[in-house]
Amino acid sequence: MQTFKSGQSNTLYADLVAKADGEPIVAGTVTFYLIAISGSNAGKWFKTSDDSWSATEQSAGAGTHKADGHWSCSIDAAAWTTGVVYVLYAKESGDLHIAYSEEVSENVTNVTIESEVTT
Repeated sequence: MQTFKSGQSNTLYADLVAKADGEPIVAGTVTFYLIAISGSNAGKWFKTSDDSWSATEQSAGAGTHKADGHWSCSIDAAAWTTGVVYVLYAKESGDLHIAYSEEVSENVTNVTIESEVTT
């Protein structure tokens, strides 16, 4: 699972391996996709070209190869809404990859602890 912070762009990651031999995909064109699975855009893909949501598959951004098949993509702040859960996946343009998706949830760090001391 990956996390996001609402109100800012977030960099997410995907590891791509080739169907043919299981080797890391280290070159080519990789596109990231983000689907809301809850909230008002549930079932829709984020479209980075105009920061909107679409009922059909749309690109959330282009991947950048980091090393050894590890890819990253910065997804615009407009995609992220507090309380919404998403699914992220990436595709290599020649369909050489093994399909894989991952849940993306909000990074919530506020914790309130209440206690009562009695003597």
